[in-house]
Amino acid sequence: MMTKMMSIALLACAALAAPAAAANMEDDALNQVYAALSRARAAHDVAGMSSAFGAQGLLVDARPGPAISGGELGERLKPMADRVRSEGVKIETAYRLERRSVMGDVAVDAGYMRQTMVRPDGQTGMRYARFLVTMKREPGQGWKIVGDASMPAEKAAFDGVSKVDGLHYDG
Repeated sequence: MMTKMMSIALLACAALAAPAAAANMEDDALNQVYAALSRARAAHDVAGMSSAFGAQGLLVDARPGPAISGGELGERLKPMADRVRSEGVKIETAYRLERRSVMGDVAVDAGYMRQTMVRPDGQTGMRYARFLVTMKREPGQGWKIVGDASMPAEKAAFDGVSKVDGLHYDG
């Protein structure tokens, strides 16, 4: 058992240390998770945002607060979504992936996110985050996020990400 776990850990480390691979046959399906999250955020759709996460997944947000499970995400997001919707705030989320490793039914993505919030009076706020997302293919459900850890990032880092063939990249 220990040998098997060590082999899996070594394979994961080697996959992340290797140069970025050309497009993977799972790229389109995995990229759709980010596109769906962007659409759900723009619509203030808490159920849509939460549906991208596995219930037992773990989310460590770049903003203050404790880690939560995918099952708790909707409860955490609802008050904020209700507030920004009632205030007429528009949200645009952009993702730029720099690296992906697919190991069977598990995928690990590294990248950056930019979230732009525009108030009706024109005031604009932006936040940037660097993230490491782990997804698992769930039978009959497609890819679900089971791990999402992010930290604050700078605009320069987001702007510095180069487009990689096959990976989600918002302009």
